[in-house]
Amino acid sequence: MAFTETLTDFIYTYYINPVIYDSGYNVFNTLTWAVILGVAVYFIIYSLRKMNIAVDKYSLGATLPYVVAGASLRVVGDSGVIQPPYSYILITPNIYFFAFLVTALCLFVSLLLQKFKVVKSFYLPYAGLGCLFVLAVFATLFAVNDVVHWWVPFAVAGVGFVMTALFGLIAKKFGSTIYSDKFNLTILMAHLMDATSTVIGIEVFGYYEKHVLPSFLIDLTGSALVMYPLKIVIFMIVVWILDKGLETESMGEDKNQIETIKNAIKFVIIILGLGPAIRNSLRVFFGI
Repeated sequence: MAFTETLTDFIYTYYINPVIYDSGYNVFNTLTWAVILGVAVYFIIYSLRKMNIAVDKYSLGATLPYVVAGASLRVVGDSGVIQPPYSYILITPNIYFFAFLVTALCLFVSLLLQKFKVVKSFYLPYAGLGCLFVLAVFATLFAVNDVVHWWVPFAVAGVGFVMTALFGLIAKKFGSTIYSDKFNLTILMAHLMDATSTVIGIEVFGYYEKHVLPSFLIDLTGSALVMYPLKIVIFMIVVWILDKGLETESMGEDKNQIETIKNAIKFVIIILGLGPAIRNSLRVFFGI
């Protein structure tokens, strides 16, 4: 009985209560969500290969609206318009599962339309359904909230773009093809936007950080500005591993397969930066 009670307390303390009270992350649930994410990415890549769907700029671009909608839907949960227990769906990690199910359903419908020759390519209906998803979420947000700080999303996007452009110019000056690659710079911009939204939220409006490592470093340094070097250093390490490490692995593997894996991982990394950037920006935008 003692073991059962201890295990139950552990699960409630580190997994269930953070969802019920939206109290943020801890070491245990962070590691668990990371493992689940890794497994999910593997099965997504496997499924896309089975369906002969290329992970390229077209499929990634068509998926982008779902990222925007999912992150914005999280803000609907923050606004309190949906009450418990239904609001728990909009809290991490449940929101990721919900957004994935909506995305998968829209992809399935779009593929059916292509199969029965209603459309030539699934990209258009897939992207179109994603845009409708975005419009529905934004309509809800504007219906239940007032705009408080209109300038915040523009500042987040602007600072992220300028810093990324400067980084890209410096990388190009030093002859680095990895760090001046447009896809890789898109990753950096997404995460610099996340960093900027965190800095504005904490330093200007008094919000607080919920993630384990950023929270630790912000407390350690006394400033949210630490997010910038943190994001840049992690970006440089991860991108180098993906482009150089997988390049070495590809010598004995199908290059198209390696490219698919690489692009899928990079897109997930973009989501991990862009999602929080959008959520943070919209929360301050609406004063939530």
